[in-house]
Amino acid sequence: MDPKGLLSLNFLLFLSLAFELSCGTGESLMNCPEIPGRLGSSLLLSLASEGVSKSMNKSIHILVTRAESPRNSVKKKIASLDLPEGGSPRYLENGYTFHLENLSLGILESRKENEGWYFMTLEENFSVRHFCLQLKLYEQVSTPEIKVLNWTQENGNCSLTLACEVEKGDYVVYSWSEEMATDPLIPANGSHLLHLRLGPQNVNNVYFCTASNPISSRSQTFTPQSKCRPESLESTQWGLYAGLFLGGIVGVILILEVVILLLRRRGKANHYQPTMEAKSLTIYAQVQKSGSVQKKPDPLPAQDPCTTIYVAATEPVPEPVQEPNSITVYASVTLPES
Repeated sequence: MDPKGLLSLNFLLFLSLAFELSCGTGESLMNCPEIPGRLGSSLLLSLASEGVSKSMNKSIHILVTRAESPRNSVKKKIASLDLPEGGSPRYLENGYTFHLENLSLGILESRKENEGWYFMTLEENFSVRHFCLQLKLYEQVSTPEIKVLNWTQENGNCSLTLACEVEKGDYVVYSWSEEMATDPLIPANGSHLLHLRLGPQNVNNVYFCTASNPISSRSQTFTPQSKCRPESLESTQWGLYAGLFLGGIVGVILILEVVILLLRRRGKANHYQPTMEAKSLTIYAQVQKSGSVQKKPDPLPAQDPCTTIYVAATEPVPEPVQEPNSITVYASVTLPES
């Protein structure tokens, strides 16, 4: 073979190989925009612009694929659609929906495995068009919690080290700010830690910690007054607490003394009352010497149940000393004969 012809053939083979390589890597060299999405939610990805979706009547075949990397030579088929067949997808991966009217791909309850680069190929009669995007899924950030790692107080100044943390969320970025301040605070090493050195006039300041990622943002507040108190105020509060405590003890003692005094008085009143009620009135109508019999007088009418009347009685035997409230009345008394 002629050397010139062989050289020309090799040159043509080189050009064809370069063309195939350029076609095979064309999708990976495209600028694929990044689309953030919330993990666990339903998503709708627009694979092409509005102008392209309106002019797709020239297309005869649509293919949607996904790859973990833009340079992967093997891609997973997501949807395949032949337009002359009425627009019904010939193949559709589970968990996906395809909307032909706007060339969008729907994902039901997105998961981590749905992340990656999505490619759409529009095949027309005499041309092929490529589109791509990158889907990045993020977990929603929870409300942060501010913790005091350490604090010291000396000469009226208070030093604090704060930590801002979240329980849920990925790719979280923390920022600190102060209420009524225009410039944001600079945390230590750009992390979730913040060092503060405050004077007595700054203990009432309000500080904000904001935790955010591309899909969500949450904030929490902190007031140093809960940890940094002026020494004079602290001593005053302790004195107030001690005074209240002692006053409470004295008040309880006084109340107990009053209650005991009232109980004693009530006990004395209950002791004398039955004695008064038990007193009876004894009246003798006649008293005579022992041995002589007197004529029985006519019976007296019934008296009060509390009064005892003796019609006749012998000389009484000396009785013990009567209670001071007893009253004895004798109608007549006969002295013994000498």
